[in-house]
Amino acid sequence: MSILIWITLSKYSLLHLTTKYTMYRKGLAALPNVEVLSPLVTRVLGQNPGPKTLQGTNTYLVGKYPNVVLIDTGEPDKKSYTDLLRDTVRSSNLTVKGIIITHWHPDHLGGCGTVRTLLDEMWTSGNKTMCSNHGGDCAILGDSKVPEQCNVPVFKMPHAFDSEIAPGQNMHHLHDKQLVEVSEGCTLRVLHTPGHTDDSICLHLLQENSLFSADTVLGGSSGEFSNYTHYIKSLNRLRELAPVRVYPGHGQVEDGGVVDRYLSHRQDREGQVLAALRGEESHVGVGKLTEIVYQNENLHPGLVVAAQGIVGLMLEKLRADGTAREVEDGFWVAT
Repeated sequence: MSILIWITLSKYSLLHLTTKYTMYRKGLAALPNVEVLSPLVTRVLGQNPGPKTLQGTNTYLVGKYPNVVLIDTGEPDKKSYTDLLRDTVRSSNLTVKGIIITHWHPDHLGGCGTVRTLLDEMWTSGNKTMCSNHGGDCAILGDSKVPEQCNVPVFKMPHAFDSEIAPGQNMHHLHDKQLVEVSEGCTLRVLHTPGHTDDSICLHLLQENSLFSADTVLGGSSGEFSNYTHYIKSLNRLRELAPVRVYPGHGQVEDGGVVDRYLSHRQDREGQVLAALRGEESHVGVGKLTEIVYQNENLHPGLVVAAQGIVGLMLEKLRADGTAREVEDGFWVAT
């Protein structure tokens, strides 16, 4: 097994220190490799199951036939995924107008170069239905020129790590509240929802009042964050939309009530952290607090470091609230 260390985002945790397993967590619903979820949405599974990716990264072909965008691209050099994507687009005779990336993590952005290479190869081999702007018109593209070879544009909220995760990929920058006209009868609104990462976005599919939540909200599992305060603000923003359906970055499709459930879960967890802190007679470290808070949850070994990061970030919020303080590096007491 290979160990992939993604980036240290807090002094308490490596947000993504993970072993890539060939299995995923027990108890998760099995998902088909390709599934039509609505007249406007088809999910293509990223073929990368694991304890943090669940059944794999959910990528989505979104739009009204034949024009679609691809939301997220999975991991780097994942041939099983690109083969699946190629077959799905080819069999449905779709036109991929652009790629939208929800955030910089490698299981969402990492496959960008591979996917664009696939589209170029399909273009030059004669399957010219699969290209970004061959004579069509889409507001996201800005023009309708016929290219000599396929060069699907990539759109993303900017982040410093983009060039490291996907080198050589020229990206167009998105902004909050931007409208993306994918096709007639399919409009996405960009929502900047920091918390999971600084550059995280969700996409509001206006015609369905549905939400592509990326890793801000997962299906059948709780998510992670790099800034807890921003994360809670983003969840509250999503709740105000009152979506009827949520298409997550990992896991099964959820009803709109999942956002409320997420907020309740985080509030409960924050209360558990404070209660554990108050239950200790002296200062206590993040590792010990994590053991106390998660003691009844049979935490997967590959998720322990991430859980410690969650506890550490919640402690930072409790400090800001005046209910906890750090007495020495990594050791805390209730106030």
